[in-house]
Amino acid sequence: MNLNERYIVKIIDEDNIGNGIAKIDNKIIFIKNALLNEEIEIEIIKNNKNYMKGKIINIISKSNKRVNPVCKYYNKCGGCNFLHTTFENEIKIKTNYLEKLFNRKVGYLNINNELNYRNKVVLHIIKGKLGYFNDKTHELCIINHCNLLNPKINLKIDELSKMNLKNINEIMIRCINDKIMINIIGNISNFSIDCDSLYINNNYINGEKYLIDEINNYKFSIYPESFYQINREGMTNIYDKAKSYIGTSNSLLDLYCGTGTIGIWMSNNFNKIVGMEINESSIKNANINKKINNINNIEFICDDAKNIKEKFDSIIVDPPRNGLSKDVIDYLNNSGSNKIVYISCNPNTLKRDIDLLNKYELIDLSYTNMFPRTKHCESIAVLERR
Repeated sequence: MNLNERYIVKIIDEDNIGNGIAKIDNKIIFIKNALLNEEIEIEIIKNNKNYMKGKIINIISKSNKRVNPVCKYYNKCGGCNFLHTTFENEIKIKTNYLEKLFNRKVGYLNINNELNYRNKVVLHIIKGKLGYFNDKTHELCIINHCNLLNPKINLKIDELSKMNLKNINEIMIRCINDKIMINIIGNISNFSIDCDSLYINNNYINGEKYLIDEINNYKFSIYPESFYQINREGMTNIYDKAKSYIGTSNSLLDLYCGTGTIGIWMSNNFNKIVGMEINESSIKNANINKKINNINNIEFICDDAKNIKEKFDSIIVDPPRNGLSKDVIDYLNNSGSNKIVYISCNPNTLKRDIDLLNKYELIDLSYTNMFPRTKHCESIAVLERR
């Protein structure tokens, strides 16, 4: 089997990142955008020791779950993985992957906003052209529209694409409650564009210093550098599920608390809440959020999660994609807490960490399709002390 050779294969399985899986002479081959039970003519584009990769040349027998991608950049950009199939099939593929990974049934928290859900985008600029980096490269896919983004963000992208972007490296755009925040990164000191909040190189220029979202009668402030979930509906799903998992007790630790959103969401369930987050901008927002929501039982600390020492009845962790450090795993195992609720955007590191939390037992696991049409999802697990 050599590069550029062609074969006809039957797709026998699917992975969670949009590949169909076939076998040639008992060797696994991954084919991007292929679907279960399709018969396809492929060309081999990569041949490693343990697996191969192929690209579709011709679909001989097409799945009834195949659709035409709504995006003209789909085969160039790499940001989406499931635009070639139905939304229902994407959910099925992700559910199957999680159930195989954890060897248990997984609950699904329904989501309706398949497109136009992202409230934030970071765009790269090369030679004055604006777009996304192609998957796993620094090659620019020039765009003027993205189907995943809030329509108001797309209007700004179209406007920016017609402007002089010389000496600019990156542009961040947020849309919260129909208000636009822009942060320009580059070798510039001024830039003129109509928006509600303008920053240059993370320095405030004009307009509103932060945007405010309002959900479930709570208000949440967001600075340019602060972490805030990009899908409002998905965030509500996860936080409501966390609230049902965690119940009530005396004290709660919110580790990797971001802008304090989930701690504030839980504020009526506990006498004392401590949120810890290493990002200074997020903690700044968390303290604003505490004030504008008139909440007095939360303390926010700007520090590395590994430095936590205090004991709590219950703990919520929402780490970055690489999961929990050894120090945090050790702390949790020795915390004596009755419950740990683990929110994760990476099911593989979630599985690894749950296995390492050997003093706790996984009681329930659910997920929501927080990032529709991409390979990502958001899981939430509840663990109880053995």
